[in-house]
Amino acid sequence: MCARTRTRIFALGCIGALLATHAVHAGGLYIAEFGQPSMGTSSAGAGALAEDASTAATNPAGIMKLDQSQWMVAGLGIFSSTKFGQQPGTTVTAAGSAVLGSGSNGGDAGGTAIGLSVAYARPINDRWGFGFALNSISGAAMEYEQPQDWVGRYWAQEVDLLTITLQPAIAYKFSDYFSVALGIPVLIGSLDLDVAIPGAAPGDPEGVDSISDGDATSVTGRISALWDINDRARLGFTYAGENEVDFDSDLQKTEPSGLTTDFQANVEIPFAQTARLYGSFEITETTTLLATVAWEDWSTFDNLLVSTTEGSAAKTRDWDDTWKYALGARIRAADRWTWYAGAAYDTSPTSADRRTADMPMDRQVRLSVGATYDKGDKVIGGAITYADFGSGRINNGGFRPESNEPWTVVGDYGTNRIVFAGFNINWK
Repeated sequence: MCARTRTRIFALGCIGALLATHAVHAGGLYIAEFGQPSMGTSSAGAGALAEDASTAATNPAGIMKLDQSQWMVAGLGIFSSTKFGQQPGTTVTAAGSAVLGSGSNGGDAGGTAIGLSVAYARPINDRWGFGFALNSISGAAMEYEQPQDWVGRYWAQEVDLLTITLQPAIAYKFSDYFSVALGIPVLIGSLDLDVAIPGAAPGDPEGVDSISDGDATSVTGRISALWDINDRARLGFTYAGENEVDFDSDLQKTEPSGLTTDFQANVEIPFAQTARLYGSFEITETTTLLATVAWEDWSTFDNLLVSTTEGSAAKTRDWDDTWKYALGARIRAADRWTWYAGAAYDTSPTSADRRTADMPMDRQVRLSVGATYDKGDKVIGGAITYADFGSGRINNGGFRPESNEPWTVVGDYGTNRIVFAGFNINWK
């Protein structure tokens, strides 16, 4: 099915749900959009607000700021468009053709997705609290049209990297001004990847590597803290450790000669450690200024390593660390409405000479607005984020395995954006 018309549906927090999304990432592969109220600030100050059950996901130390148990269900719609345009210097041609320029641009690799996440937060007593969040923390799904003629097919014809994380946490309050939390995120992931194998020369027969049914489970640690500096200013901090995620997969290798071999394969992908600092400052009784600075250690992503009983191969990534800067505001109106707005900037993890078409990450700019309405026993809200994912310029390539002749792809993603539309209900 064409990616333009494909609809992917996933339910986060429902047993047996189908998990899927399009290229949703913040800096590297981590996502920040779940439909929660802080989505309306582009996540500025998300870990300092501590105003509803979503604090179990953003900063569990904030559970101790709640006066009762709270549940949140948040839905999300994702509407993306990703279109590549090749430029002079591209030497990859259409399958079966030696004519330069005959390869396709791959069409629109974007699509549509909807999702649902769940969070629970409960202060057990004056000192202890508990909470959990169930949501997707990363995902890259790209399905290029005309995959056999697409010029970037030696990196990817179709990619699905999908994860869901259960984040249970225990919170402890040292004083009315300072609390901490310890969490143990459990990540479950799946991976499917189709990559074309170059022929000896343009126009020669090609093969394909198909990785399917990849699954992985891993556990890491997370610590967080919340500090009320005074009655108007607050700081939040979270740190999550690195995850080395190993996907046990089936690999079917079809050589350019037509010979097909099946293997058991292991695909290793590092999920970076992260540190996030959040701030909030009450300018007036109704207006709060919000900010976030975050670091993600994507320099650990040197290679995408694929191992089999016959040997191993490394697909070079050589990413850089990324930084996120977000600024926003929350305004409480007198009629039970609360309004949110914010913007964020994420640096790029790579450059044109290292970027690849399976993960064409670039700098990211987000603009967001949102609102909630307090009905007493519950709060209902919504948020919209427009994310510009940059041009994703590529000037990179590789070598044909049979002849060691180079191939090159040059171009950029003229359209590379996602619109997130979220809604949430918080019961208290």
